[in-house]
Amino acid sequence: MTKLVEQADILITTEEDTERVFGITGSSYEEVAAELATRFQLEAVAITLRETPSVWRNKWTAIAYADGKLYRGPTFNIEIVDRVGAGDSFSGGFLFGYLQDGPQAAVRYGVAVSALKQTNPGDLCWATREEVERILDGGNLRIVR
Repeated sequence: MTKLVEQADILITTEEDTERVFGITGSSYEEVAAELATRFQLEAVAITLRETPSVWRNKWTAIAYADGKLYRGPTFNIEIVDRVGAGDSFSGGFLFGYLQDGPQAAVRYGVAVSALKQTNPGDLCWATREEVERILDGGNLRIVR
């Protein structure tokens, strides 16, 4: 796995995999993200963070580390419909935001797209860019069609 990471510019991972796959722990995930970026000479590291007070209610956010700085995404309280595809949706939103406007936009879009995805059934997020931007501006997680 480390050979693959050494060939990457951006790493998107979960809080569990930072230790399980990479063997990296720290006093915080912010510290872990910085260590991953340094160890593997990455342009950016994103770590998704989930709190699960219940099966149906989760708190969802992420952090990103790039250019020696930490970026925090918004936090959403989600009523879970289907978690399958949340990581893929985060990755797509993150990469879109990163290419559009850098690491802060990346972590914001990643969290918002994946939050919307988890509120509807199926593996794919069918949200539009307008819906993602609406929740980033303070709207709720309901899909508007």
